[in-house]
Amino acid sequence: MGVTLIIVMVVASVLAQDSLRRELDSLTYQQYLNKDYKNLIETGKKAREQHINFYYLNYRTAIAYYELKNYAKAAEFYRKTLAETPDDPILQESLYYSYLLSGQKENAAIVARSLAPHTQVTIGYKPSAVDYILLSGGYMTNDNTLDIRSDFAGNDSVNQYRDMIFTSLGLGFNLSSRSRFKLGYQVYNTNFEQYTTTGLAKTDKLTQYQLVGALEFFTENNVSWGVAGGYYFIELFDRTAIYTLGGGGKGFGPGTGRIFTTSGGKSVSAFSALVFLNKRFAYTLPEIAATYSNFGGGHQYQVKGSLTYYPLGNLNFYGTTAAAAIRNQDAWTDTQLIFSQSLGVKLTKQLWLDGNISLGNHRNYVSERSFLVYDTYDPVKAIAGLSLSCFFRDVMLSAGYQWQQREGYAYSAINYSAYKYNNHLLNIAFTWNL
Repeated sequence: MGVTLIIVMVVASVLAQDSLRRELDSLTYQQYLNKDYKNLIETGKKAREQHINFYYLNYRTAIAYYELKNYAKAAEFYRKTLAETPDDPILQESLYYSYLLSGQKENAAIVARSLAPHTQVTIGYKPSAVDYILLSGGYMTNDNTLDIRSDFAGNDSVNQYRDMIFTSLGLGFNLSSRSRFKLGYQVYNTNFEQYTTTGLAKTDKLTQYQLVGALEFFTENNVSWGVAGGYYFIELFDRTAIYTLGGGGKGFGPGTGRIFTTSGGKSVSAFSALVFLNKRFAYTLPEIAATYSNFGGGHQYQVKGSLTYYPLGNLNFYGTTAAAAIRNQDAWTDTQLIFSQSLGVKLTKQLWLDGNISLGNHRNYVSERSFLVYDTYDPVKAIAGLSLSCFFRDVMLSAGYQWQQREGYAYSAINYSAYKYNNHLLNIAFTWNL
């Protein structure tokens, strides 16, 4: 009797679920026809809570999310549907656009490679070993002027860094469907003026060169990892003064009891090495990166964590919150903490506005996987900026403004005095996606 009762209960449960499944199939189909996408999604959620899941439920849910412009969740359900019909060209194309419109460019490219040739032509995809070409440049001016020098008339030397011109070239290469190599080259030209108690002592035009590269790999479970690094060549002015500062402590500078020297030759070289790891979820992309560099002739260790988020499941609104800690060994500053926040919003079909702020001591801060390094002559203490980007089929044009607060120094035989000044940067960038 006990076994018979169990069998009867199991059969009844299966029949009940089958009946409920047919009801849900009919209901979601009617919601789909009526374009009642919000209720269709809610119906699907309740069905899955009862462990009911079937092909057309996932298909209709994917369409509902797509029509509501939640492309991240649409991609999730298109993947489930494709698992049962992997050769369906309509589903493949839908998954491609879901990835592309939710900011998952790498996954979109992987799907595009599997599409039929005529579909690739329709979406404008053409396989290429070169992923993109980036050209950018700009000009920086500041208020590090005579008015500031007059406040430090009693010091032996005031070294001022003035206007700067910069340019950059970037290249991206597709090594395979799941690996990519990026290369960047930047040049910065900065005007320098040195004033002593007798007036202008030296002027110069200082140049910095940066060569950076990154190798990135993408896994099937949306995990990306890679390595990056850079070589930096920095011209210095001809410095000869040597000061001994009193007191006790670690590092260099006032109150340390150690010699501080401005002598170091006319140029220095440095390098950085970085590793990173991230995973894309439906709405978020957390990443962690660790960096070693030898800026300043010492050892610098950096760890950075960031969270990029797409709360609407699309590119209409997005942001990145990041924090970094830098440890310097035998350097002027032992520890640096940096916090940054960026937000982006879609203004029109082809126009995006991005804004960012960053606070903390940015001296030799390695960011954007080594493609942005703040190895400036005077340390950056705060940043705020806006950029406007216009997207065409294969081209992006962007123009931006950035405000920086930097810290300069005036030296004497027994002390140094720090002061703040403002930089204003204008830049234009052109990206061609091949």
